[in-house]
Amino acid sequence: MLKQLTIRNFALIPECSISFGPGFSVITGETGAGKSVLMDALRIVAGGKTLTTMIRHDAEKASVEAVFDISKNKEAKRILQKEEIEADDEIVVQREILIGGKSRARVNGTVINFSTLENLGETLVQMHGQSNQLLLRDLRTQLGMLDDFCGTSAELQAYSSEWNSWNKLKDELEKTETNAKSLAEQKEFLKFQKDELEKADVYKGEEEALEAKTSAVAKSEVKLRYIEEMRNLFDGESGLMAEFRSFQSKTRQLSSKLPEFDSWNKTLEEALDPLETIEKELRKADSGVDVSPAEIDKANSRLALIQRLKRKYRTDESGLLELKDRRTKELESLENLDADLAEIKKKIKISENSLFRYAAELSSKRKAGQATLDNKVEKILHSLGMPKAKFLTSITEESYSPTGKDRVEFCIAPNVGEGEKPLRLAVSGGELSRVLLAFKSVLAELDNVPLLVFDEVDSGISGEIGNNVGNALREIGRFHQVLAITHLQQVACRAKSHLAVQKHENGEGRTISTVKLLSYNERVVEIARMLGDAKSPVSLAHAKELLEETNASK
Repeated sequence: MLKQLTIRNFALIPECSISFGPGFSVITGETGAGKSVLMDALRIVAGGKTLTTMIRHDAEKASVEAVFDISKNKEAKRILQKEEIEADDEIVVQREILIGGKSRARVNGTVINFSTLENLGETLVQMHGQSNQLLLRDLRTQLGMLDDFCGTSAELQAYSSEWNSWNKLKDELEKTETNAKSLAEQKEFLKFQKDELEKADVYKGEEEALEAKTSAVAKSEVKLRYIEEMRNLFDGESGLMAEFRSFQSKTRQLSSKLPEFDSWNKTLEEALDPLETIEKELRKADSGVDVSPAEIDKANSRLALIQRLKRKYRTDESGLLELKDRRTKELESLENLDADLAEIKKKIKISENSLFRYAAELSSKRKAGQATLDNKVEKILHSLGMPKAKFLTSITEESYSPTGKDRVEFCIAPNVGEGEKPLRLAVSGGELSRVLLAFKSVLAELDNVPLLVFDEVDSGISGEIGNNVGNALREIGRFHQVLAITHLQQVACRAKSHLAVQKHENGEGRTISTVKLLSYNERVVEIARMLGDAKSPVSLAHAKELLEETNASK
């Protein structure tokens, strides 16, 4: 429900704040006073298009702010939760229009995109006027209205669920058939790759093990070569040990003759032990790796094979193993595809049978409520100035869709002898507004949108028909918040609250529009104006009598 609307620098309105209550409210005023400005303000805050011409002259921006009670609006809460906007039972929606042409939208201070605002606005406000009755001309909307009246939500949900399952199975069948065709075309190629990889028989970690083995052999060869060279240096007639001992012998001979050189003998004796130890170790030392040349050749060949396969398939060792498994599974699936296709087709047939059954149940319930809806709408149309109108809901069969197999279209014969024609072709804007009012009256308890706005729904009617329009709007106001622009006193006097729009010049020589919530006495004066003369005692008395007769709130 709309609780308050605040407008600043919007067209002819410099600033105003309007409070709204539940039930049926009217907006009245002279032609050109600014009633449409008020409607435009409400329209843009619900996601409508903005124009720079909406900004008041000499102002930098215009803003409209609306406070809504959403305590019972589950869909609005769902949208806000999805957008991660915190909200309890009340939200503030703000729209700003900047002089450069851009606009901004916020909910509870959080900036939102215009698509989200539009979706949110559809759950808050539904606006109807002669210029925007595309809603009722849309076949999907007409089908939705019939479903709301017939209470088909359970049948529609069952059908929709099966429809989704059926389409998923069809998508799966198409995907499987495409896959089968692709695999069949590649069968020889897949088999070649599988055979090549199976023949190579690469196992996990093989490359690392082979590299470790060849690396160890290479290190052993280096070790063996140096050991042999060092043995040659130690051994032999002119080897290191023979030369050392010869040198030691000379030193002993020298010290026997010259005792002062005896210390050399001791030094050489100390050096001999480590050299003999090294000599013994060299004799015992080997390569440390006992691998035959044949094994080394085999390891190098395996490494070369793995490297070649890696280059060929542009992957690593793990990728080769995965590729082999994938090719094996693809070839196995190719063998099983016929069975898979047969199973999917079987499931599609079962789903189709269920789908057709749910569609028949849905169609049956629609047709069962069709005549009752037609009679109720037709009866209200007769009271709204279309006394000879004939109304018919046409239900014909078409291809299955997300909403069933029915094509629903509202048809009407506004005048006797014309024959029923589609609503979109048979009525004028004013007549279409009254058809909408008739539907809203019939569906008042079922419609979920809390605020319904009617812009001059009473255009072109008067007298008793005006009374009926007013009664219809008041009756809808029992279930919704209703806001209507009207020029008829018969409609205005039946409202629970009354807003008046006036246009005048301020002290600065500027034209402004003001909006005021009228008291009971002010309502008497405004309705007298609508009767022809706000100062006439006769008009004032008549206005007061109308308000009292229609039990308007004082």
